Amino acid sequence: MRSFAEGDVTRLRREFKLVLEERQVAALHDRLSQEMEGVSSPPTRIVSVYFDKPGCPLALRALRTPEDCVKVRTKEYAPDLGAEGHERVVLEVKRERGGVTQKRRLWVPRARLGQAVRGGARLLPLIAGGSLRPVLAVTYQRHVYQVEETWRVTMDRDIGFHAITPEVALGDTALTVERLGVPVARDSRVVVEVKHLGRELPGWLGALHVEGAPAYSKFAEGMARVHAFTAAGATGG
Repeated sequence: MRSFAEGDVTRLRREFKLVLEERQVAALHDRLSQEMEGVSSPPTRIVSVYFDKPGCPLALRALRTPEDCVKVRTKEYAPDLGAEGHERVVLEVKRERGGVTQKRRLWVPRARLGQAVRGGARLLPLIAGGSLRPVLAVTYQRHVYQVEETWRVTMDRDIGFHAITPEVALGDTALTVERLGVPVARDSRVVVEVKHLGRELPGWLGALHVEGAPAYSKFAEGMARVHAFTAAGATGG
């Protein structure tokens, strides 16, 4: 297995997304598997929790200007190949602006997650001061295709959107799909993300990029489905 999980393409990259029906991804999967030369990674179950401030300014920004937004979230992976016998969470701040995505990440033991969120100045001053609260949980299954450091393709399936409370999000017990229960809403589509370092992609892969394609954000989509959140603000519970 090739491991690039904390490489440059994670920290700073350009990316584009495709939102496809399941029947549309078979040919892409076959081509990517061919590029992998038989070396594949098992699928990973991911639970991500998004945080926001009172009034949800981050959610509004993600809805209004998806090309220029900030997301604060945690992620937990199953299996987590780097956990070394203890439950851990990655706290992540993701900036998207002008086609460039930048991430800052901090791995913490789950038992110290609440403390890390409250003392978030290590990541960005934005998340310091204790005013962040969990607003949405998203679960999905991810396949990763990566042959070299300069580009990565991920396919996310079985996307579920869940309501979340601080007690659950910041508690000592790891979050799983089973623990969160039946999602409030699901997305049956497959979200494909092509992430690269700005160098020229293989022609067949670069050709997938469609200028002006509608933006897709799990954060924005989930807030709309779970909280009836729109670009004009929250319209429901």
